[in-house]
Amino acid sequence: MTVKILYLYPDFMSLYGDNGNVRILERRLNDQGFEVEIIKRTITDSTIIFDDADFVYMGSGFESNRNLVAKHLAQFKDGLVKAIDDGVPMLFTGNAYDVLGSSIVTPDRNEVRCLGIFGFDVIDQLEKRYTGDVVLADPDKNDIYVGFVNRAGVLKGDGALAFEVTKVIGSVPLTKDGVRKNNLLGISLIGPLLLKNPKIAESFVKTICERKGTEYKEISYPHSEKSHDKTKKALLNAEV
Repeated sequence: MTVKILYLYPDFMSLYGDNGNVRILERRLNDQGFEVEIIKRTITDSTIIFDDADFVYMGSGFESNRNLVAKHLAQFKDGLVKAIDDGVPMLFTGNAYDVLGSSIVTPDRNEVRCLGIFGFDVIDQLEKRYTGDVVLADPDKNDIYVGFVNRAGVLKGDGALAFEVTKVIGSVPLTKDGVRKNNLLGISLIGPLLLKNPKIAESFVKTICERKGTEYKEISYPHSEKSHDKTKKALLNAEV
């Protein structure tokens, strides 16, 4: 049985090794007995079809690339929204999930209209980048996520955001972060998020198995679990 991963804008939105998340998910799906087909779409494509995707992924990129992607992806909003409503698993990491909000205000005060699936805005600036290690608490799943954030702006409209920022080692001015709707997850953490947070990877694989009508096999990934536990302990014990 084949699982189709729709990988959005891999040439524009993979700034911090975010493509590692696709490789990690592919490995886990192979371990479940699936063949994996990776379908790549970018701004030169005139169509993006979400109907037959089993998983959708987009990573982070330069703000100028993100803004171009927001305009291109808007052409296919209806298909994306339908896939979200249908429960297709999706992951948007770093500033990729900015495009799911209402708008992005650039440093020269131009407004980039986004998809409006969530009611937050992003305000970019040029003075400094907001960087740091972050601990996020997920109240719905009673879980903790860890990772690194590198942003040019802040998010306005905390009411649309899903996770509590419980600790920051650095200059990240966030008190809340991330969005969730059905099986879509958007989160500011960059890089190989699924390595540092194996429960997120496991949750996506379980959902894909359920939607494909196959039984999920419990498989341990000790390297990933150790990485999460070590990072979480170090961050929680660090002095701010």
